[in-house]
Amino acid sequence: MTPTARAEGATSTARAESVARRGVPGTNQVQFNTAGGQFSVDSITDPNGAPSNVIDLDLGFVISGTVTLPNWLQGTGTVTVYAQEIGGPFNGPIGNDNSLKFARPVPPAEPSTENYRWTITIPPGSHVLPDPQRGASQVYNLVAVFVFDDQLTDIGAFVDMGKYMID
Repeated sequence: MTPTARAEGATSTARAESVARRGVPGTNQVQFNTAGGQFSVDSITDPNGAPSNVIDLDLGFVISGTVTLPNWLQGTGTVTVYAQEIGGPFNGPIGNDNSLKFARPVPPAEPSTENYRWTITIPPGSHVLPDPQRGASQVYNLVAVFVFDDQLTDIGAFVDMGKYMID
């Protein structure tokens, strides 16, 4: 065997041993899109105008926002707005939007996020809150709550919307 053939054979053997040492057993990181989302209350539309923190229930009002979730989630969602009267007895839901449907893209797509709009309409003349009573504050703390798949999962969020005088 010539010196060149011996050198080539040694190099081939060294490469094979190196590949065997690096390959098995072995581990490496897997790139994975960590899931996340966002729940937003974008606006309260009050036809009575300023000030924006005083709402005339007799005229009705609209609360709207968005839910942003990964596009690979599939299911349904509900947004409910709750009101708690400051110093008063009322503490309960005043409206909801249960029309949120989350579907996977067809054809399948790279993981990303999708925005879903939601709207809760409190119609004019609504009786979702009690009529004003003597000594009642008529000031309510409003909280919007989002739940995915009827709380069967741990996917949910809330937004403290603040205090409003609603009469």
